[in-house]
Amino acid sequence: MIISDQEYFSFICVLLPFPCSAKEVNLLLQATFSSSMACINLNLDADINKCLSGLWASLPVLGRPKSGIQKLEKEMARLRVKRDDIKNQIDQADRQGKIPTNEVSQWLREVEELEAQVAAIKQDFQSMSHYYVRCFSCNCFNQTGGTSTQTQQAGDQVSIGESSNCCSIIRRVAKKLGEATELTNRAGALDPIATVGPPEPTMMLPISHRPPVGIESYVEGIVSYIDGGEGNIIGIYGMGGVGKTTMLKRIQQHYHLNHAIFDRVIWVVASKDCQLKRLQIDIARSLNLHTLEENDDEQTCGVKLCSFLKNKNCLLLLDDIWERLDLQLLGMAHSGTEQGQQQHQQPRKVVVFTTRSEIMCAQMNAEKKVKVNCLDSDQAWQLFVQNSDGDVLGSDAGIKFVAEKLAKECAGLPLALVTVARAMSGKRSWEAWNDALHQIRDKHEWATIALPEDSLVMYKAFKLSYDSLENDSVRECLLCYALWPEDYQFDKFFELIQCWIGCGIIHEFNVINEAFAQGYSHLETLVAASLLEQCGDLNFPYGNKSVKMHDVIRDMALLMVSRLEGNKRQWIVKAGIGMSELPRQEEWQEAERASFMRNEITSLQEYEASTFPKLSMLILHYNHHLKQIPPSLFASMPRLKYLDLSGCRITELPKEICSLAELQYLNLSDNRIIRLPFEFGCLSKLQYLFLSSTRLKIVPNGAISNLLMLKWLDISNNPLVPEWWWDELKCFKGRHQLSVTIDINATTDNIERLNMLPPNVSLWVLTLDGENISKLPNYDLDTLQWGCRVSDNLVFLCIQNLRLDRLELAVGVGRESSFGCLKSLRFIDLTLLEEISLNRVRFYNLREIYIHDCPMLKDASWVLQLPCLNCLDISMCGKMKEVISEVGNSNSICSSSIQYLILWNMSDLNLIANRPLHFPYLEYIRVRECPKLIKLPFGTEILKNRLKVIKGEEDWWNNLDWDDESIKDSLTPYFR
Repeated sequence: MIISDQEYFSFICVLLPFPCSAKEVNLLLQATFSSSMACINLNLDADINKCLSGLWASLPVLGRPKSGIQKLEKEMARLRVKRDDIKNQIDQADRQGKIPTNEVSQWLREVEELEAQVAAIKQDFQSMSHYYVRCFSCNCFNQTGGTSTQTQQAGDQVSIGESSNCCSIIRRVAKKLGEATELTNRAGALDPIATVGPPEPTMMLPISHRPPVGIESYVEGIVSYIDGGEGNIIGIYGMGGVGKTTMLKRIQQHYHLNHAIFDRVIWVVASKDCQLKRLQIDIARSLNLHTLEENDDEQTCGVKLCSFLKNKNCLLLLDDIWERLDLQLLGMAHSGTEQGQQQHQQPRKVVVFTTRSEIMCAQMNAEKKVKVNCLDSDQAWQLFVQNSDGDVLGSDAGIKFVAEKLAKECAGLPLALVTVARAMSGKRSWEAWNDALHQIRDKHEWATIALPEDSLVMYKAFKLSYDSLENDSVRECLLCYALWPEDYQFDKFFELIQCWIGCGIIHEFNVINEAFAQGYSHLETLVAASLLEQCGDLNFPYGNKSVKMHDVIRDMALLMVSRLEGNKRQWIVKAGIGMSELPRQEEWQEAERASFMRNEITSLQEYEASTFPKLSMLILHYNHHLKQIPPSLFASMPRLKYLDLSGCRITELPKEICSLAELQYLNLSDNRIIRLPFEFGCLSKLQYLFLSSTRLKIVPNGAISNLLMLKWLDISNNPLVPEWWWDELKCFKGRHQLSVTIDINATTDNIERLNMLPPNVSLWVLTLDGENISKLPNYDLDTLQWGCRVSDNLVFLCIQNLRLDRLELAVGVGRESSFGCLKSLRFIDLTLLEEISLNRVRFYNLREIYIHDCPMLKDASWVLQLPCLNCLDISMCGKMKEVISEVGNSNSICSSSIQYLILWNMSDLNLIANRPLHFPYLEYIRVRECPKLIKLPFGTEILKNRLKVIKGEEDWWNNLDWDDESIKDSLTPYFR
């Protein structure tokens, strides 16, 4: 069909979304169609329908492409704000050991995909603008860039493609605008953001700057091999305790300080019976990757890891593997050299692993194998001396002579040398040294020990160290650690010391604080003896020192509680090995202690009465598929004293639990129990009861108040404290001081109830919560001591969701501060709070301050009054311009005891302090999303201090203002 020019122009003007002259239509047509076309023969059905479908679908929303993209960008900006808020909440939850829910992970993935699609649309539009490609259905002709005639004269020949014409752009923009709006709206319904996840992965710190004896040459060879690009899989093998993990730490240390080769250095511990899925999760957590979901299979997790690491140079350090692992499923998609020349064109994926078996190196396709041998005699003596008391060795030639023989008995095994040297470091007489030598050489004593020679050497060293511990309590503490899975690391010692208390190892105390003090003392003793390793992790926000037990030491401890040497006691430990059901009855029928924690047990079988007559401890902690407990279980264990069912999904507690007449410790936390049995109060010997994070709604009268021996009660992390809890606590008849962990709604009535609690009830951990209170009614914190002496024993205090504009922590005139045990103080979601102040309060032992989401708070200058403050963590305080706004007079330089400083999401923060501050103990700084913070309050003195890690965005670090650029150069190696 042929139509005239005038009819055609009239028709086009009708279609266009804006007024347009015939001349402008002509320019559009010239920009759209080649001038080589002598005439235009239109297929009206095809062309007009195509225009109409594009126009009518999109024009009501967008109009022209440029304005549509602007609208899309505005919606994407809203979406990014929501995404950043959710990521901040994820970071906050991560500090509490939680992981994002599946719904949140899916939402984040959709946002990430949408961002990529929107970027592609913008790129297509920019390309179209560059080449002046237009269709006649909309006006986006940019006359500032020249006319189509000019373009043609330049010789540009551009075809009109589906992805790069205006109709297509408008349709794509309209679709993505709808998706962005839908995602923004969905963000408000994401609740909860995170849930309880697996334990934190083990992250090892760089070891001492003093090179370990005998391994530096190994490390130099491996580093040279990696840097030379000769291969990508290196296997380090050797017997247990020979120094393989220490070598891996040195390699990690080298590449943490040298960022030129690898974008990511990842450390994970495999261990015996390790599951691939757990390794994948550990790697994802170390990468801060939140897209791995609990119900993902191994293949899916592997794809996600590979996708994330695809364009990154990575070094994966795998410690202590016992079976072949598929490296591609761990994100190392290009490990190996089978790709030939293409390997050098791809990002490098290097894997260094340790194992006890050379065969494992072959199974892992290691391109370089490094065998770690025991030390020669000179090296062995050097290591022994390093870990001994030098004054003792140098003071008596006889002691030195015996010490050399003791070192020789260790056969060059580093772990044995260190263990024996530390065990003897407190011995100052020749007789004590000679007795140790006699013990370790006594063939009669070791004749019945059926162990391989290398294991026997280590067992002798372990036994000597074990016997040298100061008392049976410390020895029992060491053995208890072996109840946890291999290579389990305690980032906080609460769980471990709680076990020691529950077992009765620590039993002579008046209040829980005293028990924990004893626990920390025992920990220091075991670390000093090198039976526990202090490894700590500065990637952990608060930098808490952590401990773990070397797998060889754990093996020796488990030998000690087996039937070896005719021991009377027998423990069965199958922790963290992925088992789905309990062992056969005959395997643990005679056991005294049984640990099946952190497995996949789904159900328990029925047992006959007194099936386990000797069993005093049963740990089923964190079997999160376990929902029911058979009633016969309790009747089968008549001597049970310690029962840990925490972290399961139990919905009902059988009344038969009340038949456990000897029960002293019961942990039901993190379960779904709704009620306690009516007979619960009959547990007459119960001393420790943990009901945190349960769904309890019904507690029979007297169930708690009649527990006469109760010393510790935890009812925290429950939404409200119902009336019956107050009645139970008020009527408590116990013979001991009861320490309580509790969360309460900070109403006037509840504050008065706290004051009315009996003298034998004291608060240990307290959270004051309330959303509808304008001020704390007629009370300062110290008045709580009138009824329950809360401040005397309180170790943790959290104040949250209160509508306060000013908060004063005060004590009465003439009264000394009574918060002598307080270690952690938190302020959360105080949206109106402008000022915090101290009045006659001296928090002498306060170690941690945490301030979150207090948007009106102006500063935290009062923290300078805390002499022992270890960690200061402030986040989401939008009005805060200075952390410390008052630092003495203009000529003074104040000192702070802070070791760990964390600041994030502080939009107006300009300064940490308005005067120079001295940080002699500072080790860790983390700054995130503080765009206006361009100066740190450090002078050259910071270079002489203990600083180890600075974490933050690259742009923030590069834009910092320094009085002396040499300070930045010196600190750059510590920046992560």
